[in-house]
Parts: sequence; structure tokens; C-alpha cells
Amino acid sequence: MTKYLLLMTFFITIASPIRADFVWWEGESPIKTNFPKETHFSPSTFESKRHLLSGGDWLTNAGARDKEEAFAKYEVDVPTDGAYHLWTRKFWKHGPFKWSFNQDRWRICGRDIALADNTYIRTHLGANWVYLGKVNLTEGRNIFELRLLVKEGESLTAAFDAFILTPGPFMPNGKLKPGEKSGLADTGYFPFEPDLDAFSNEALLDLRFLNERFAGEHGFVRRDGLNFTLGNGERVRFWAVNLSANNTGQNRASVDYLARRLAKLGVNMARYHSPIFDRAGDPAKVNEKILDDLFYLIAALKREGIYTTLSFYFPLWFEIKPHYGIEGYETLQNKKPFALLYLDERMQEIYKSWAKRLLNTVNPYTGIPLAQDPAIAIIEIVNEDSYFFWTFTKRNIPEIHWRKLEFIYARWLRDRYGSLEKAFSAWGSVKHPDDNIATGRAGLFDAWHMTTDGSRAGGQDKVKRIGDQVRFLTEHQRKFYTSIVKYFKEDLRVGSLISPSNWHVTDGPMLDALERYTYTAGDVIDRHGYFGGKHEGEGSNYSVRVGHTFANRAAVKNPEHLPLQVFQIDGYPHIISEIGWTNPNRFRADFTFLSSAYGALQGLDSLFFFAVNNNFVRDTTMNKFTASSPVVAGTFPAAALQYRRGDVKEAENVIYQILDLEDLYAMKGCGTSTAQALDELRKQDIPKNKRTTGQISEFHPLSFYVGRVVRTFGEQPEKSSQRDLTEFIDRQGKTIRSVTNEILWNYGRGVVRVDTPRSQGVAGFLAEAGEVELADVTIASNNEFASVMVISLDGEPLKVSKNILIQAMTEERPYGFKSEDGEIIDLGGAPLGVKKIDVTVSLKLRKQSARTPKVIALDENGYATRKAVTISDNGSHESLVIRLAADAIYHIVQW
Repeated sequence: MTKYLLLMTFFITIASPIRADFVWWEGESPIKTNFPKETHFSPSTFESKRHLLSGGDWLTNAGARDKEEAFAKYEVDVPTDGAYHLWTRKFWKHGPFKWSFNQDRWRICGRDIALADNTYIRTHLGANWVYLGKVNLTEGRNIFELRLLVKEGESLTAAFDAFILTPGPFMPNGKLKPGEKSGLADTGYFPFEPDLDAFSNEALLDLRFLNERFAGEHGFVRRDGLNFTLGNGERVRFWAVNLSANNTGQNRASVDYLARRLAKLGVNMARYHSPIFDRAGDPAKVNEKILDDLFYLIAALKREGIYTTLSFYFPLWFEIKPHYGIEGYETLQNKKPFALLYLDERMQEIYKSWAKRLLNTVNPYTGIPLAQDPAIAIIEIVNEDSYFFWTFTKRNIPEIHWRKLEFIYARWLRDRYGSLEKAFSAWGSVKHPDDNIATGRAGLFDAWHMTTDGSRAGGQDKVKRIGDQVRFLTEHQRKFYTSIVKYFKEDLRVGSLISPSNWHVTDGPMLDALERYTYTAGDVIDRHGYFGGKHEGEGSNYSVRVGHTFANRAAVKNPEHLPLQVFQIDGYPHIISEIGWTNPNRFRADFTFLSSAYGALQGLDSLFFFAVNNNFVRDTTMNKFTASSPVVAGTFPAAALQYRRGDVKEAENVIYQILDLEDLYAMKGCGTSTAQALDELRKQDIPKNKRTTGQISEFHPLSFYVGRVVRTFGEQPEKSSQRDLTEFIDRQGKTIRSVTNEILWNYGRGVVRVDTPRSQGVAGFLAEAGEVELADVTIASNNEFASVMVISLDGEPLKVSKNILIQAMTEERPYGFKSEDGEIIDLGGAPLGVKKIDVTVSLKLRKQSARTPKVIALDENGYATRKAVTISDNGSHESLVIRLAADAIYHIVQW
């Protein structure tokens, strides 16, 4: 290489996008209809967003029709005989309708339809593609007809933008036809518009090889102490995503595409998180279509080496109705069955009927029931429920069930104290209105009373009484989990691991250890966690809308507020089955970077990113929760490879805490994370660079970023130990160094560095950080906020690797997104744009190699492009200086 700047363009064979003949027609152009010409859903009511519709218009209806059905007929010219897939772009799930071609049999599109994409038009109004089905048509003129389904007293709200017939795969992309790209991007951004991936061998970036030939190839996933292993005993970590019935409800070709796409990105586990019960009929029965769709998803994932976790019960999904045979909810405003599964036999009967149908039915796509399928890695008992959360109140649990639990509590007290009288006497002056010796009832206090403040609001007698209540609820919750684990493994013959739950508690320092203790009835310890900035407005807990207010917030400056601080229970694998950096927040490029690095450092066994919003893993709008946007899924490859391969060394235990259950039941708590107090403790008691033993009541909140923090339950808390962390945590300098010396976090400046033999990178406020020098790589960026990872693809150390991936990410937002003073003025629309990448990467050149490396910019699917990449050696002959293409997330360096 010369000392002069070289402009090198490598002409590589480019993988062409899949193309297919298709027929497209506009919804607003029927040959005959009785739909009204104008409604309050017509484009005249949203002129500034009219451009989001195909042709600038759509066919709309609003209000009921008393006598005749609303209908529309279209003449469709089909180019050749054959089977076609029919899709329509319509207004959300509104307008259930029937449709047919050429007066053939009518087929129904109901409200319970899966949405393939989403285009936000205004609040409560959007356009979504939905799959209608497969049809056989003949060449020439065909008549397509639709009719809205009439229900007495129901408003017939509907809107149809466009229809398409395609013989092959179709990737919904707003108003765009197959093969079209908008090219739209705000100033300083480039459009993220990937083609439909052909999954050809020409891809230079495809992580499918990391997975087994098929999931479960070597048998069931097992637990081995703190770790997961495959059936052959090989240690495994899972880079995972959350999927739902909206994913499984798409056409089967898109489900296959989803599975292959996830495997390519480095995913080897998916959590199916949706209800399976029949909402319309018998609550004990499952919805057969949902079940069949789930079976197909499991088979598709299995073929791509992706395991499945099943999550099929969440109290928020299930609303108690009069015919369910569950009393007490008639007068209750909130009919969600919080805590009911732990104590009600009818609810448990319903739950077990779902589980039996789900797990013992033969999957027609694999030939075996899920209970016997090694591709099912984990089964979750219940999502986000607990006796120790704020929902444990009489407002949420009907009197009849609360009373039942109090009777059970009274029997428990008699066993413990010998009689209710002795129990009440032990509590001194602390009484409860429900206490009744004659009827055998002992009152239970609601959630607040089990917090530190609540338990102490009444002196030691109150502490004593609440301690007994906490002990009872812990034992009762754990006993339930034990019974369900037994039911799964003995009655249903399940071979998978069981995860009891994953929820938070009202008071972490007081109750979190007990919540996790109840999970030891199963095989896996789980939790959920999210990070984001302030976000306020109607529906802001699940959506992003015009008028919402928000504040950007960077994780790299807020280490104490991240969900990556995990207390691990010794002897059990640990997962985070929901993790996310929520929108709106432009500082999210550090999400997978931090998750990969610190997840690996702590030895976490699986991270499940929440959630994939469509089967093409490609968002077209801003979603509150997403794992399918450029900032998240786009950064999977390097992050997943680093995490799964173990590039970041797993740390030793920097804290090993032995907790005595008796102390926890005495409301002494499990320790507080108080930096100032622990700093004093370190100064007084811990010799420098040494480990000290003794009961732990306080610990540094940043300990998790130094190494692993582990708890166990035993009778000798004085044998707990913690390492001196003074050399690793500098409060004044605001830095944290891992005990492995591979990760350095400056949370004052907001910069995190990872420096391992096979992967090196930096994330955060890079423009301010200046040039960042690592062992084999130097990174400089003019982007305010970005992440850059350089990683070996061939498994060799970077210094000798012949195939290196450079992955860079900045910020993302929908085209046209606008905010003023923290208020969203316009959500914009498709496509999402990525802020142009302004990054220079310098690789140290190996002296033994005389070959000139190739540097190739890839497209979003990992195929070579003709984008020019500028490289030089800066005249030193010791480094390869690469100025990354501004509109390419991935670059490959090959020798």
C-alpha cells in the first residue's frame, strides 16, 4: 500500500432482490360500490398525510347500514393462470369483511387478524397490510368483491387502500409496490430500506452457522449450575427475541422468512409470548388456529436452529367473564385475575387444560408433541405476576378470593404457632379488621405493608406480623410453582426446563431475594427490564403518538438505572426474557453493545429483546417497544457473535452473598445498594486488592459492571464474601473497570470500551471522546452518539484474523419525524432513517502479511455493494485506515 490516500471500489457480484410478477389495484377504484364518497376517515381530513396512501386516497366507510351490506367490486386482470397470495392494506383491524373472486366461496377477514406492518397517519388511524389467503386464478379478467360484515348495533368502520396478488414472497412496505424504494431521508440521514433477502450463499455476513443443524439436534437444553448446556453437554448462551401471535398469524412464507432472517442475524432462541385460549367461547379451550400457527412457527424456528420458549399466560390477557365459573369479579372494575392462579382451583383447572392441549398435542409440522420436542427449551409458568407486587390488593383480588387466602393463612398460622390465639398474641397490638378466631380467619395486609416503610409503620409488632405474612406468601407461591413443575414434568412428561416467572416486587432490597427464591422451584431464574427517558401522554406506556412529551436519555451515562444489574441465584441459569431500550429516545445505539458486553461479563445465559414487530424484522414506524429496528436488529450480528462466542471473559464473583431465609422473613432485607455507605465500608474494613468475608448488608450499585454478583440461601451469612472494588470503581472519576480488564466504562463522559482479543469496540458520545485506541483497533467518530464494533468472523484473534466485520450504528428515526421542546409534533413515516455514519477505523497491520486487504461495504442484508470505501495506511505501513461508507452499517475486511 502507498502512503497516499487511495479510493478503492470493489466490484463484487451483487445478490439481486427477489422479484415476482404481481397485480396491484387501488382500493378507491372499484367498478361498483355503495361505500360513501366521503367520511371522517377520508384523506380530506388529513391532507398533510395523504401522501402516505397509495394513490393518495382510500375507500372508507363509517357508521352502520340498516338494510344493505357495504360492498365494493373490482376488475382484476391476472397475467397467467396460477396460485396467488392475496394481501390488502387497510385500516388496522377495523372492518371485518368477507371476500371472494368470481362469485366463488366467501372467505372471512375478521378482527382477529395479524398486522404485517404499520403506517401511522394520525392518532387512532393507521394503514396496515394484512394477509387474506391463497387463491387459484385464471389468466385474464377476474372479479374481486368484498362486503363488510354487519352486526346489529355495530359501527361499520373500514378503509381499504390497496390490494396485491403475488405468486411469491411479498414484503409489506407501506404504499410501495414490490421492488420500489422511496429513497426518502431527512437531512443527515440515509434511508433504511433493505430488499427482500434471497438468503443466497453470496452473503458475506450470515450467522446461521452458529446454530445447530436444527434446534434440539443433541437433545433437550439442560441446566448445569449457573449455565445452560445443549444436549451434548456443550455450554450455550441464547441471543433471543420475543415473538407473538401477530408474527405466527402471518402467511407461512413470511414465518419461514422470519426464522431464516433471525438465524442470519445471530438469534438462537425466540420467546413466543401470546395467549392461546379461545376468547369467544369456553375459557378452558385453546384457539385452534392460534395453536396451529404456533406449531408452524416452532417447526420453522427449529429448522433454522432456533429454540423456543413458551409464555402463554399473563393476567392482563385474561378478563374474567360470568360464564367462566370464577366468582367475585361481577362488581370489580378490574377483572384481570392478578394472583388468582396461585390460589383458585378453577383458574388452575383452566390453566392446566391449556397446558395439556398445548404440550401433549402432536405438532403436525414436526410429528411430535411439544412436551417431547427438544426444540422447546423453556416453558414459563406465568408472566409478570406475584404476591409481592403492587397488584396484591383488594382492589384487584375479589373479596371471595382474598377471604379464601386468609382462611389458608389462618390454617398455616395454626400449624406454626399451635393456634390462632397464640399467633395474634405474638403480634401484640397489631390487628387487622379481618382477624376472626371464631371463623378461623387471619387478615392479610396489601402490598404496601410488605415494603420497608409499610412494615415498620407500627413498630416491632408490625414487623413481626408482616414477617409472618411474607413467610406464608413466599411458601404458598413457591408451593404453587412446585406443583406446576411437577404437573408439567410428571403428568405431561415435559422434557423442557421450567421458568416460574419474571416479575418485580414492591421493594427490591426487602423482597427481591424472596421472589427469586420462589423461582427455585423451577430450573431458571428470570426477570424483566427496560430503560428509557421520560415519556408522557395518553397511551405512552405502550405507544408513541403526536402530542406526547419525551426526553432523550443515554444509558452510557446512567449505569445505576439499567436492567443489566442482575443478582444471580447460585445453581441456576439466569435470563432476562424481556429487555428493551424504549422509544422515543435517540440515544439507543448502545443497547445491544452494553447488553452483549455486560451480559457476557456476568455470565447471563439469555437475553430476549422485546419485541419483533413484523416478520421481515424491519420497522417502518416508531414503536414504543422494538427489536426490529436498525438500532436493535441491525446491530445484532456483532453483538450476538461476541456474546454467544464468549469473546468477553466471564467474570469471577465479586460479591457472593449468603442469605438466611429466617433473616429475610424477619424483614431484615437482602442488602441495599448504597455507594456512599459501601465506600466507607471499603475504607474501614476491606484490605486493598483483597476479598473480605462477613455478612453483607450493603454493596456498591456498580458492582455488577465489575463482575458477577451471586446470592445463595443458607444458614451462615457470615461466610459471605466480597472483593475490594476500589481499584475498579472510581466514583470521583466516574469510571468502572471490569475485573477482567476488558471493559472500561466512563459514565461521566458516556463512553464504554470493550477490548478483547476477538472483538473490540466503543459506544456512547464518540465525537466528544475523540480517538479511542484499543489493542488492535483505533476508532474515531464525528457522530455525537454511536457504537462501533470490530469483530473477527473466523474465530481468530483480530491481530491474525482474515475475515473481520466492522459494524457501526448511530441514531434512527422515521422520515419526517419532528419534535419541539420535547413534544412530538409529527411522527413522520416510512422509511426509518439512520443518521449518516462518520467513522474512521484503523486496524493494526500484521507485519507478516504482504497481501492488501479488501474492504467491502455491505447492504442491510449482508451482501456486497459497490459503495466506495476509502482506505489508506497514513504513510506508516503499520495500520490500515478505513473511512467507513456513510450509508453502510456493515463493512467486511478480508485478507
